[in-house]
Amino acid sequence: MAETFNLQLLLAVVVVIATFILRPFFGANKVSHEPPSVPATIPVPFIGHVIGLFWQRTAYYTNLSLKWNFPIFSISMFGGKVHVVSSGELMHSLHKLPKSVSFWFMEAKFTTQLGGMSERSSASLTANLHPESRDSSLLIEGLKATQHAMSPQGGVEDMNRAAAKVTKERLDELLSKPESRRNVDLWAWVQHEITVVTTESVYGPANPYRDEKVEVGFWNFADDTIMLLMTSVLPNIIAAKALAGRQTVVEAMDRYFAAGSYKDGSSLVNARYSALKGHIDDEDLARFECVNGIAILANTVPTAFWTIYHVFSDPIVLEEVRRQVTAITTSEMSLEGDVRTIDIRRLKEAPILFSTIQEALRLRATGTGPRMVMEDISVGQEGYQLKKDSVVIIANKALHYDKAMWGETADTYVADRFCGRTPAHAFRGFGGGINLCPGRGFAMVEVAAMVAMLTARFDMVPATSGGWCEPGQDMSNMSLQIAPPRKKVMVDLVRRSDLDDASWRFVV
Repeated sequence: MAETFNLQLLLAVVVVIATFILRPFFGANKVSHEPPSVPATIPVPFIGHVIGLFWQRTAYYTNLSLKWNFPIFSISMFGGKVHVVSSGELMHSLHKLPKSVSFWFMEAKFTTQLGGMSERSSASLTANLHPESRDSSLLIEGLKATQHAMSPQGGVEDMNRAAAKVTKERLDELLSKPESRRNVDLWAWVQHEITVVTTESVYGPANPYRDEKVEVGFWNFADDTIMLLMTSVLPNIIAAKALAGRQTVVEAMDRYFAAGSYKDGSSLVNARYSALKGHIDDEDLARFECVNGIAILANTVPTAFWTIYHVFSDPIVLEEVRRQVTAITTSEMSLEGDVRTIDIRRLKEAPILFSTIQEALRLRATGTGPRMVMEDISVGQEGYQLKKDSVVIIANKALHYDKAMWGETADTYVADRFCGRTPAHAFRGFGGGINLCPGRGFAMVEVAAMVAMLTARFDMVPATSGGWCEPGQDMSNMSLQIAPPRKKVMVDLVRRSDLDDASWRFVV
């Protein structure tokens, strides 16, 4: 999600970007109108902010933003500058400078490093991303192809149809196995279901993720990307699990492309293959696709989890979701009995579905949006000067919790918040500007369809005494835009007794 298909990649690992991967920026001098510098919460010379970031993870940026209340401020890391943006008013200015304050550069660097891609492929993906370049960029052209593939004209409705079909089949299977509905780890269940639904929609009948080893390998890789990025010494020991998982996925994707199975896949996988084939090494097509799994899965899963958690844990919200879903559900009697149909095209007539998803993205946001400053620039009405080779961090949670923008309920889950007008530049659920997530439409429909049929067919109750409890969020993986729960949420999924005889289907 939030810049999900656009490969947000390990956005919060700015300490890696600023101090270990790109350059240490020793001896940077303060310039006039530069954003104000703030001291580290842990007063240790040179590395205080580094310690704070590793101790508090991405919450460190939010905590500094709330403490100092500056629209933009700077923190020093080993003599270099990281500029943290915590004001929606500055976002419009940054959106006008996509090449000067570049997410694309970050994306290209991390894609190639995470995938273990060759120097040739890395050079191809990072070429022509500088502001002065007038030649076409392989990365940007590939993103344009992705945007078209994920549009109504490009084939996203076929992906919606595939996702709805698999969702319905998965819930049918769940219904037929009562033993699988008791004492369910909600996070593990959602992770597996979203993985199945998404990859079936993307890769088609030869979906490599049908092999359990590939699914397990991917999540071993995705859950340890931070260590993989930071490890240049003894990676086979320190990041062994992530490397082994990556290799499993890469080998499966290599077979998928070699067999031509992508031709029966979605418009998305075909567009990516066509855009990259011949420009990067053939083996790196599989490596790129492995990393792309982070884009299509790593943030969709927690978004779906938190949406389901908030809907089922609040009886009032659950009742309203069911009321609106019922309004777009048709019922007819056939030889098979009562058949209930949800038309995917009518999901928007139940605005509470999309609002609950967006509100989960807003309230549970933990990630950041890093950008590389590619040339000296001035941003905002105040004319803040940002120097080339510094880093910009967009503190999503600070923007999402800004009471001046969202009102006094900014730190509360309000299910219907997005049914009305909201401050556009203060919501970072899908990125912003030219870097808006091209897959946001598909991801929203995928999660909305799951929530619609899940609420229509099942009750969900805590499997332990004490009712629903706030599980907190696990901040250990700084690459995620929305962190998973810290504690397990165990539930029982109970078939709704008033719909025992009904069968269900989606139409698109």
